[in-house]
Amino acid sequence: MLTHEESSELLDSTMNVLESEGGPKTPQSGLGVIDQWLAQLSQAENAKDLTNTLEQVKTQLESDEINTNEFIQLLDTLATQTTEFSTFMGSEGDMATRLEAVSSALQSLAGQLGH
Repeated sequence: MLTHEESSELLDSTMNVLESEGGPKTPQSGLGVIDQWLAQLSQAENAKDLTNTLEQVKTQLESDEINTNEFIQLLDTLATQTTEFSTFMGSEGDMATRLEAVSSALQSLAGQLGH
């Protein structure tokens, strides 16, 4: 698994993609971050559902035509799973808080896409 510093950098990269002005430049701009998350989460026993949803998001982004409704649902699911995953982080450090911020950004992006 990642060190605290590496985790922080990955969370920063994730937030940069999710919060870029008007959303990501292209949906595919998040693929590198998704690949990094998949590499790390695949090592965690308690992240199987999260990994599966992330794989589905990646598949949508790689397709020629994104199904917007399905994609919004996947982002909402991913936000919920991220919040649940943050509870495994414990009270030390800021990882749980930062994962909550990622969850909120995912929900916000899903809301933007829905309008």
